Amino acid sequence: MLLSKAGEDVSVVDSRPEAAESLGKAFDGTFHAGLVYDVDVLEEAGIREADAFLAVTNSDNANLMAVQLAKEVFEVPIAIARLDDPAREESYRALKVSFVAGAHLVAKVMTEMIREPDFDYHVSFSTGNVQILELEVGRGAAGVSVRALEREGGIRVAAVRRGEAVLVADDELVIEKGDLVVAAVRQGSEASLRVFLATEDAP
Repeated sequence: MLLSKAGEDVSVVDSRPEAAESLGKAFDGTFHAGLVYDVDVLEEAGIREADAFLAVTNSDNANLMAVQLAKEVFEVPIAIARLDDPAREESYRALKVSFVAGAHLVAKVMTEMIREPDFDYHVSFSTGNVQILELEVGRGAAGVSVRALEREGGIRVAAVRRGEAVLVADDELVIEKGDLVVAAVRQGSEASLRVFLATEDAP
């Protein structure tokens, strides 16, 4: 649904025909009933013209088979599998299968929501110490440039959303109160950012 809303041409394959109803009226892609690793079904869904393929069933085996088909038979440039069993991660890496580990991702997000509820976490990486956050600008950053925000806040700004517009974060862009800043942040720096980006006046 997110890709469809973003204007992408989306085809959904599901073994349950009734699953089409859960897509809702806003979905303007196509639905195909069948197995996600069935070659005929995938061709019907347009996989030969696909730029990306996502296998997100509740079966790790099915997702693995589907991604390997997408990569090796149909040569889809981007093929990603959902992985629920953490014990299979090394096997997926050995097979050079791109995957998202659902259990780790959910656990990480839930942990961060408890530890740092003021931030909207988009991505946390399993290695390194960088995470992608969405920060609401308050009194501490309003009126400063992206360059100053990066220098004083210790972050790297990717984009700024102001109302319905998304702005390129060039160095001279002046941040306004209420802006949503998408930025790369070093893990552990959230406490200092909370003061810098506070949305309420200090008592």
